[in-house]
Amino acid sequence: MIDETSSLRLKLLRFPPIIGVVYIHAYFTAIRFTHGTIGTENLNPLTDFIRVLISQGLARVAVPLFFLMSGYLFFANFRWSQQTFARKVTTRMRTLLIPFLFWSTATLAFYAVVQAIPVLAPYFSGPTALIRELPLQDYANVLIGFKGYPIAYHFWFIRDLMVLVLLAPLIALILRSAALPFLLAVYLLWVSGKWPVYIPDCAGVLFFSAGALCALRGRDLFFLDRYGPAVCLAYVPILLIDVVWHTAWFNIYLHRTGLIVGVLATLYATKLALRHERLKQALLTLGSASFFVYAAHEPLLMVLRMLAYSHIPLDGPYTVLTIYLLLPALLIAFLVLCHGALQRICPRLLSLVTGGR
Repeated sequence: MIDETSSLRLKLLRFPPIIGVVYIHAYFTAIRFTHGTIGTENLNPLTDFIRVLISQGLARVAVPLFFLMSGYLFFANFRWSQQTFARKVTTRMRTLLIPFLFWSTATLAFYAVVQAIPVLAPYFSGPTALIRELPLQDYANVLIGFKGYPIAYHFWFIRDLMVLVLLAPLIALILRSAALPFLLAVYLLWVSGKWPVYIPDCAGVLFFSAGALCALRGRDLFFLDRYGPAVCLAYVPILLIDVVWHTAWFNIYLHRTGLIVGVLATLYATKLALRHERLKQALLTLGSASFFVYAAHEPLLMVLRMLAYSHIPLDGPYTVLTIYLLLPALLIAFLVLCHGALQRICPRLLSLVTGGR
């Protein structure tokens, strides 16, 4: 059973990582297209430090955290049987598959339309064939991403999560018989970059399995709270070293190990958030819009970044930093307002395309 306090703390984690995801996708300040580049890579040290700190440091905790929570919630209160597993899969079809297909198809339609407009086509074509020129058999790969990211590239997470759900019986079997050797082996493959499978991603397997293990052993995700202050203190220097040496050869080991510490620190932070009523209520309210913001922020963010880098002079010392900080924040606020409007205008459609969230 998930107790009331743990359930509340998990709800507090719905929206903040989505902010991180948006800032991850805002990281690059130079956007390449068919005939050139928009933006600049000539950044001053402060701009580069803040950009790496947020997008490549703090925000990178988001994806492992979501996989961890997904694995935990899938197996919490779960007693294995074919009927129970079938019900779980059926539920995930509504919460994952339908939104995945909708937003991928919508993104495909968006690219097809803009590629049909001559003045816009060069900015949305890239190195691959135009949408209208693709062979029929390639559309499945474009939508799902068998050989790379799906066309709605941020939905790779949902794609991998659906695969992990189907693999859940195998994962449970391994965790019951050899949990620590399995998690250690996956961790080593992850930090070394030697994972041999494209789908699902190694981080997804590691953190989904870790969350599943907590649930299978009857522990909540916050059972390490007693170490929370020490974890937070340890995370600060790890994060700063990660940022300063983010291009070093050893960074992959430091960065990915640091993400584990960052996830634990984030989990503990929800305990502190419970003490602040206004913050708690704000996070709970915003949580209902989290999936919509995640789903709808691309390709809107890309379009806004193209417009900003094309029409705003970038010669000021902190112009790029201002764009980087403000543009995602404004887009998130806009999408939260859109979500509120859609809740009033067409709640059933909104529920369908966000998986009932």
